[in-house]
Amino acid sequence: MVEVKLLRYTPDGVKLIAESCRVSGIPPNIPDEEVVRMVVENDYSSVLEHIVFTFDISGISVAISRELLEHRIASHTARSTRYHDERNFDYVIPPPIRNDPEMVEIFKEAMESARKHYEEIFDRMVEKGYGKEKAREVARYVLPMATHTHYVWTINARSLINFLGLRLCKRAAPEIRELAQKIYDIVVKVYPEIFENVGCRGYNLGLCPENEARPKDCPYRDRIPLKKDVKGGWKNS
Repeated sequence: MVEVKLLRYTPDGVKLIAESCRVSGIPPNIPDEEVVRMVVENDYSSVLEHIVFTFDISGISVAISRELLEHRIASHTARSTRYHDERNFDYVIPPPIRNDPEMVEIFKEAMESARKHYEEIFDRMVEKGYGKEKAREVARYVLPMATHTHYVWTINARSLINFLGLRLCKRAAPEIRELAQKIYDIVVKVYPEIFENVGCRGYNLGLCPENEARPKDCPYRDRIPLKKDVKGGWKNS
């Protein structure tokens, strides 16, 4: 189960964003909250980079941590498998099979096989005099992608909106979509002025860039047009 805790965030963010905007001429009589909502809606988003969040993320798989690394305008710290004994590793059961007892059993057997080989490699190397540090170094190579990792992640509000736009999409991997939803549920309470009108890319843009790949269970399927249809309309006019 993915767990997310907010460790730190920039205080007085609404005021900071508004003050940053006024450097460029936003009138002082416009309320700070209105300025922030205008910035988000119109994507004048460089000022959002002044607002930073740091999250403690646990219970995610190594596989999904690799997807997190695709969001490069952020700071990433993960638990080291070189220095951490992983013989008792926990792991993620992929969401598509969680309600299928037969597949869950097969998956667990695969995980326990990996655990057995991790232990065998580690113990045998120690017996042969390699030392625990080298044993951990080698044994970690048999760890499955499902292995839990622990993350500290720092990201600014502009990049976080980009992350949410991509990862709240129904096409995103279920595990990272769960992570994105939990992050969203936290930040929208901290700064509703920034995040209350943020969702997947289709919601944010008012058109869906997934085009024909948009899944049938998309909640906006009958409400938000496809990008290709909107673009085709004005290109052919």
